[in-house]
Amino acid sequence: MTLQSPTAASHMSDPSAAANPYDEVPYPSKPLPPSHPDRLAAVATLFGMQPPAVDRCRVLELGCATGGNLIPMAERHPQSTFVGVDYSQVQIGAARRMADALSLSNLELRQASITDLGDELGKFDYIISHGVFSWVAPPVQDKILELCRNLLHEHGVAYVSYNIFPGWHLRSIIRELLWRHAPPGGDTGERLARARSLLEFLSTALARQQSPYAELLKRQVDAIRGQPEGYLCHEDFETDNHPLYFHEFVARAAAGGLQYLGEAALATMFISSFGPAIERQVMRLSDDAISAEQHLDVLRNRAFRQTLLCHEGIPLERHVTPDRLKTLYVYGWLRPQNVPPDLKTTAVEPFSDPHGRTISSPAPVVKAALYHLANQWPRAVSFDELVSAAARLLGNGSPAVISPFEREGLGDNIVQGIASGLIEPTSAPDSFVSSVSSQPRVSLLSRLEARSSKVVTNRRHQSVTLDAVTQNIIRHLDGEHDHESLLRGLVASVERGDVSILVGGIPATSGEAVSGVLHDTLQQSLRTLAANALLVA
Repeated sequence: MTLQSPTAASHMSDPSAAANPYDEVPYPSKPLPPSHPDRLAAVATLFGMQPPAVDRCRVLELGCATGGNLIPMAERHPQSTFVGVDYSQVQIGAARRMADALSLSNLELRQASITDLGDELGKFDYIISHGVFSWVAPPVQDKILELCRNLLHEHGVAYVSYNIFPGWHLRSIIRELLWRHAPPGGDTGERLARARSLLEFLSTALARQQSPYAELLKRQVDAIRGQPEGYLCHEDFETDNHPLYFHEFVARAAAGGLQYLGEAALATMFISSFGPAIERQVMRLSDDAISAEQHLDVLRNRAFRQTLLCHEGIPLERHVTPDRLKTLYVYGWLRPQNVPPDLKTTAVEPFSDPHGRTISSPAPVVKAALYHLANQWPRAVSFDELVSAAARLLGNGSPAVISPFEREGLGDNIVQGIASGLIEPTSAPDSFVSSVSSQPRVSLLSRLEARSSKVVTNRRHQSVTLDAVTQNIIRHLDGEHDHESLLRGLVASVERGDVSILVGGIPATSGEAVSGVLHDTLQQSLRTLAANALLVA
């Protein structure tokens, strides 16, 4: 969210111009799982495209900020090439320092205005523009779409996020109040303080009101209150913030030679989550897929989209069939509600995720496959592995025979799980291990992040928050320390006071009891790292 309008770009050579707001208050930069090429390729595959392989591709990010999204991609895919562009010299400087610390030779970082970019960048398989489109003037928005058209390879995919109506109608009320209470032109710190004060007042006052409107507005206010300073500055204090309706965005993309592929948040595209009655009514009201999704935005009061685009003329198949799974991998944090689950009869067996959403089936092959998927977490598995695992679980001494009909039924259920958001697809095999080795290792990126933060990036391109003990341990997981060595280091950290530990509810720093507690703590921390896709060996 850092590429500026042509007017702002001209300030780069004008010493009297106002400072770049992103230099003054950098925007929070973190990994965005929906924007990862793995996800973009998986969505494209499900809708009938043949996207470039992510392990040898070229990726461009417009508005890369401090590299929190792009750098983990470059570290994970050393055979691919990544280019990040941002208008803020401060943010590009921070990104370059991290890239240098990681010795990334496959990453190029440029400080530039979006309006100055052209064909000199070359062609890309994937283009990412997160938090830029709504926050720049319309001519710059057109430039973003132009770059997506001109720089995208024939079968490439572009990701563009933006604010949308109707959800932003309510959000605009708060933005307008903040502008009135903390008008532009003053000190940024003072504006932020005034904004925080107003948000506190609104939250307290709305809590005393008993109306649907007050409840909706308070939910918006409280969500903003929890955001860091960079979010407030660049979401609410920037001059440009231009929400639009989904159908308007699709029309502008089409005018630039691009077509709507889908959403990075894949489950939001499917009407089935509202039930068959609503699905039938939406389809009767809709002329096409775009119209149907516009109706869904109204039903959800949606305020934000992460849209995928491809070149016009690329054939797309909106009906997702099981055969599209053959080149993909799937994962899901599912747990059987019954322990042990009944796999071999036709009794309905439900599986739930941590949010309480459920997928169930009476079919033994489906139940066995879901049980295998649950046991493999956090691993992603191929469809063939699901079939083979189901055959083993259902066999009596030797694998059961899975008929083509059963295989097709399993594929349909996996597709339904993807449509509901219970199962996630990815285009590339895992780059982490799910078990703890004798000399465990995490990525250099995670180790560097843990030096100054409890939030690190895992190999699923997600932010993971560590406790103090695990943060201490992860710094030493370079693959050269066995468990005994790691325990000695943890004991030394406690004795120095770097890490606090309780024995019987009382702080302790030494003794056999401390060693025993730390041994168990170390093993639990290592298991937690494995479960969170952080171990790479």
